Amino acid sequence: MIQPLRFVEITDANDDLFSDWLDLYETSFPPEEKVLVSEFIELLKEKAKGTRPNSHIQAALQNDRFVALLRYDLGKEPGIAYLWYLAVHPDARNTGVGAACFDEVVRCAQEAGMRGVAFEVETCEHCADPERRELAERRVEFYKRQGSHLLGGIEYAHSVGPHQPEIPMHIMVRPIEPITAVEAFEMARSLFGDAVAQVGELELS
Repeated sequence: MIQPLRFVEITDANDDLFSDWLDLYETSFPPEEKVLVSEFIELLKEKAKGTRPNSHIQAALQNDRFVALLRYDLGKEPGIAYLWYLAVHPDARNTGVGAACFDEVVRCAQEAGMRGVAFEVETCEHCADPERRELAERRVEFYKRQGSHLLGGIEYAHSVGPHQPEIPMHIMVRPIEPITAVEAFEMARSLFGDAVAQVGELELS
């Protein structure tokens, strides 16, 4: 059985946990999926002023050891939680930490009255590197085991800003209440706007 996790909200850029958080962030995601670090620092400044209370930067600790990072919003758009980033420290992978972290996001979203959690995952098709393609496939399967569904019948161009090129990505949804494919598409459009386009029959798989 996995040792219990403790989730700590990071509210100050000078917090030692924020350094651990950033180190894991920098080494866990490809460049085209990473927003600039300045966005996290600006978020912490806003949170210190009491604004953006529903935006979260969290560290997961196990026996007081940093094991994972989370970045999510509760209610950026009405009824939708948006998971920006979840990453597990290499020393803690394949131990159930990732599933426990995702469960925590879903629990917080449910408590906040959200209908579901939406997030992006890398598409396997655009990965030229076989190892990266395998990781992308495993990531999709991981989230499916946690009760999430791929939103099919769409195209989505993901952009973290002008410092990186757009890339195609999947959108996945973890329902908290029953959600149809059309409702999931409307959620995606409210979060990502015109970057999401319907190109076929909508489905959740």
